[in-house]
Amino acid sequence: MKTIIIPVVAALVAGIAGASEAWSTNPAEAMQQAAAQKKGVMLEFTGSDWCGACIMQKKQALSLPKVQEGITAAFIPVELDFPRKKQQDEQTKAMLETYKKSYGITGFPTLVYTDAQGRPVHTVVGYANPDQVMKDAATAAEALKTQQALTEKLAGRLTDEQRRDALVQLLKTVPQSSIPTFYKPSLEELAKLDPKDSSGIRAALNRKELLNTQREELADTFRQKNIHILAEQNPGEALSIMDGYLKKDGLLPEVKQAVLMQKVNLLMQQNRVNELEQPLKEAIALLPESFEGKMCGRLLEKLPEIKKERGRLKPGEEPPLPPGAIRATKMIIPPAPAKK
Repeated sequence: MKTIIIPVVAALVAGIAGASEAWSTNPAEAMQQAAAQKKGVMLEFTGSDWCGACIMQKKQALSLPKVQEGITAAFIPVELDFPRKKQQDEQTKAMLETYKKSYGITGFPTLVYTDAQGRPVHTVVGYANPDQVMKDAATAAEALKTQQALTEKLAGRLTDEQRRDALVQLLKTVPQSSIPTFYKPSLEELAKLDPKDSSGIRAALNRKELLNTQREELADTFRQKNIHILAEQNPGEALSIMDGYLKKDGLLPEVKQAVLMQKVNLLMQQNRVNELEQPLKEAIALLPESFEGKMCGRLLEKLPEIKKERGRLKPGEEPPLPPGAIRATKMIIPPAPAKK
């Protein structure tokens, strides 16, 4: 089967200098090598001289022989480094930014496991210990094996029904976020073979796009209104803005839950613990199994204890944070009014 490197990757033919010798620094070359060996490529997006999680993951996991063996069994590792202190020429910076944009990288470290054409089969964001990295590599290897088999199958002679089923299986194997960019031809062919979207793939992608749009709109709105500064200077107005946003038509549950979480945080900052129960219950009801939903569930369970603890605080005393919370602003109970 002829290997076709996607244009965005084929354009990046030069090596990226500065990575450790244990890793390839030339993605296009690594993909050619992967094609010859019937392997995939693992792209490590890192900030080697400023990202603490990246430095720790490289030292504690990625540099270990057993971890490297687990990765290289099915993938050729490539380091894409975005340093802040180390000097890079403009061409290298431009190449790195192209990769970053193409793969939608928003945080470091990120490991993107791809096939030999640069199409993602598995993505991991954030630090992982050695055992987790090896587990992720095994998951990625299994996804690559399935993807390669389906790609080979689709290259053969199939009936329309067989092609439809293979395309559905392929698009359900790979990361959803990669489909519009890296699997667009497969998605377009499936649209013709399954115009009613019986697989639900197009509906899921449309919902994902809507969710991203709504999250951006929420961030823009709160940024324009300086919600974090307002929360400290005029908490009543900040709460009013949040309540107003919750009334918007068509908000997806993830977005509503995000607003409710901000409301809960503000109420906690103001020590208005008697008002927490309702927004916590609303947030849990929206998506009980989400990270935020579970967090609200734990907070709701501890609410009686929190009320009791904060009820003992003296005016001007700083209340403790709930488990896992990070202090964002000064949280001081207003002093008691002076006696006349």
